[in-house]
Amino acid sequence: MKAIICGEIIPVTSEPIKNGHILIDDKGKIKDIREGLAVPKGVEIINARAMVAFPGLVDPHCHASVFEESIGMGMQDGNEGTNPLTPQIRVIDAINPADKGLRRALAGGMTTICVSPGSGNVVGGQMTTIKTHGKIADEMIIQELSGMKCAFGENPKRSYGSRNITPSTRMGSLGLFRQLLIETQNYMNKWKEYKKKLKQYKDDLKEFDSKKKTGIDTNLKKPEEPSLPEKNIKYEAMIPVFERKIPLRAHAHQANDIISAIRLAKEFELKVYIDHCSEGHYILDYLVENKIPAIVGPTLSYKSKIETRNKTWKTLGILYNAGILVALTSDHPVTHCQYQMIYAILAHREGLSRQGTFEVITINGAKILGLQDRIGSLEKGKDADIILFTGDPLDARSKVAKVFIDGQQVFDIQDEEELF
Repeated sequence: MKAIICGEIIPVTSEPIKNGHILIDDKGKIKDIREGLAVPKGVEIINARAMVAFPGLVDPHCHASVFEESIGMGMQDGNEGTNPLTPQIRVIDAINPADKGLRRALAGGMTTICVSPGSGNVVGGQMTTIKTHGKIADEMIIQELSGMKCAFGENPKRSYGSRNITPSTRMGSLGLFRQLLIETQNYMNKWKEYKKKLKQYKDDLKEFDSKKKTGIDTNLKKPEEPSLPEKNIKYEAMIPVFERKIPLRAHAHQANDIISAIRLAKEFELKVYIDHCSEGHYILDYLVENKIPAIVGPTLSYKSKIETRNKTWKTLGILYNAGILVALTSDHPVTHCQYQMIYAILAHREGLSRQGTFEVITINGAKILGLQDRIGSLEKGKDADIILFTGDPLDARSKVAKVFIDGQQVFDIQDEEELF
């Protein structure tokens, strides 16, 4: 067991503690958080009395490890740009733990990211959540299936319309998407009917065997087993969406695209979360009415296209104050993940409260991912994912001095190469 003695602890979900300590058990979980500097005998002591402890940052929409640094666009694995509908592809198959972007994420205090395919396709594939330290992707995963990436607006129509392939319009994107959803429903109904027939077959077979033993009816005909339908991984991948086990994670900046995503989800009774949500503040009442979570950003980057022309740092505060479950995304590599705390500070400067700022970079992302019982705050029983800051986290001069994941130190600013 180890104890981190801190000048201040900011758990996020409870009041800050001055001059306290965090106990970490041998399984990498937080055993306790206490006031005072006296720790149990025999524990390893990490002296951080001049530092502030904070939960590891959570980015619920990130492309680090699939849009890699220093290799050029020809080697990027984020978009399968050969078909606008690819729900069957899994981002886990492209994650490269050696990507320098993951090291930069750690340097900025980011300990958990939801890795997403890009937004070039109408349906881009399956998202996965990982811790940002490790050598083997499978061992970094904390949630294998985090959502189904889909995209509305400019990106799919640009990707395929430029090649004279559907979709070249928003109408085309929605038409393709609906067709996929209807085909999935048909596929599910086919399997449902098969299972119904299989059950009846087993009942009939039991009755047949019973009558055959009596020898009374010599004209018995043995029941015929129903044919097994063919598996299709494209539709199989969409079944958890229909079962509401995972949400559609909809790339949508512009207000009309956000509404289209919600309309489609309501039509098929699916869960949908809006990624980017740049014009969410224009349709605030609609988001509140429909209880739609939002992942906002990237906002620091320049307004590169029409649908981002109205993005502003005020969006996070407006959505948060309205009671929407909202988190902040770096959208790395669009804006660099190591500066996530700086992005939060800019949102705070533009009206997001101090508490709200803490929540949008930690616990709210965890809630959106359904991982709030493990990550997103410093609480007893949770993963010991901890950042030690040199000062107030909302002071841009403060640095990330050390980072712990599952109780193990994985970053120390004193030992690292230049990452900023």
